[in-house]
Amino acid sequence: MQPGEHLYLVGGAVRDALLSMPNHDLDFVCAGDPRIIGRKLAEKLSGAFYMLDDERNACRVIAKNGHNGRLIFDFTQLRGQTLKDDLLERDFTINAMAVDLNSPSEVIDPLNGSKDLFQKWLRPCKVASFKDDALRVVRAIRYSVKYHLRIEQSTINLLMAEKEKLSLVSKERKRDELFKIFEIEEPWAALELFTQFNILEHVCLSGIPDMHHAITRLKIFTELVSSLKAELSGEGSKGFRIKSFETSFSEMSPNLCERFSQVNQSERSIHALNDLMALLWDLDEVKGLEAAQGLALSREEQEHIVVSIRYRHWILDQFSSRKDPDRRFLYHYFRALGIAGLDVAVMTLVEAASDPSPLWANERSTELLSFCQKLVETWFVNPEYVNPKLFITGRDLMFDFDIPQGPHIGQLLEGLREEQAIGLIQNRTQALTWVENQLQKGFIKG
Repeated sequence: MQPGEHLYLVGGAVRDALLSMPNHDLDFVCAGDPRIIGRKLAEKLSGAFYMLDDERNACRVIAKNGHNGRLIFDFTQLRGQTLKDDLLERDFTINAMAVDLNSPSEVIDPLNGSKDLFQKWLRPCKVASFKDDALRVVRAIRYSVKYHLRIEQSTINLLMAEKEKLSLVSKERKRDELFKIFEIEEPWAALELFTQFNILEHVCLSGIPDMHHAITRLKIFTELVSSLKAELSGEGSKGFRIKSFETSFSEMSPNLCERFSQVNQSERSIHALNDLMALLWDLDEVKGLEAAQGLALSREEQEHIVVSIRYRHWILDQFSSRKDPDRRFLYHYFRALGIAGLDVAVMTLVEAASDPSPLWANERSTELLSFCQKLVETWFVNPEYVNPKLFITGRDLMFDFDIPQGPHIGQLLEGLREEQAIGLIQNRTQALTWVENQLQKGFIKG
């Protein structure tokens, strides 16, 4: 910065600081060139520098914070002639506060955002706030649920008047806002407001056949994940079925928590993706893919949703005829689903818990819990049941058995892998004998 210039911390970081809440995304505005400040900070913190908006000179710095954490610093140029002009262009009064880094003890609050924050009101900075950016319709719901804020009828009227314009907002922006909702403690409450305000069709969620049931499923899944985290921290939980889940998965809690907290290549958590999956669970593969594409999900995420939907009944179908999964089922299940089999196993329990019919009496629920527990334990404790290390290789097949390179090699290896997974082959000698038997039976003809 040039001498006499000011750098202001604005928005969510100020809001959350007043609430004594953590915030790892820091937004700054300045009258000068943000790129100069951003590059200097990136160099000082050994962080990464990115341009976000060339027109506004908006840039971002991402730096490591602890073992797996990170801090995000966003820098933008002041809008208008004064800081007040800039704050007036923001979405809601609770986000229109700033701190001058030269005077960090004083909160600059021209729109009384701190008063609204502590009195639990969500108000736009100006009447045209939703008209300026229709995505603020969705953001209003997220803030009202996350911070337990009331929305005045006048604000609801402004919101409803602009909701149709959500169709003009990019898929990517709507997706990002929706996934932020999935990260809050009570995402189902936001979905209930989506339903109340008839917003679902504008965020690619209109095709869900029974939204009430879907929201119930989302609530139960979120409570199950919270119960796993609570168990690790020694806190209590609520509800018979939640407690039963904790008891059944007690030893696997750290593993499941780690799974759900994983972040994919798109930097979205598996927990949030499964929140979406809880809503889409009743769709067929085509509709599920359409919803995923409508939210501009990555190919990896689209595949997760489609595969989960494709095999969502597999556990219950097997459970109806057998109360304990045998090793062959375990092998085929994870061969088809991979690590997503963990998510489908938990979601199957969630679906059973959301079923109001007497079909899932306590005894039957306990048996299903045991069945799914076995699936989860297999993935973490018995990987040799899922993907055993083969005793012989494709090279062995070509040189020891004179099998030409081609599809037969893969077919033999796949058959061998299954035999090892279910325990029928336990050493190299047995593997070689099995291959010989397959060849004698005419596995390769002509």
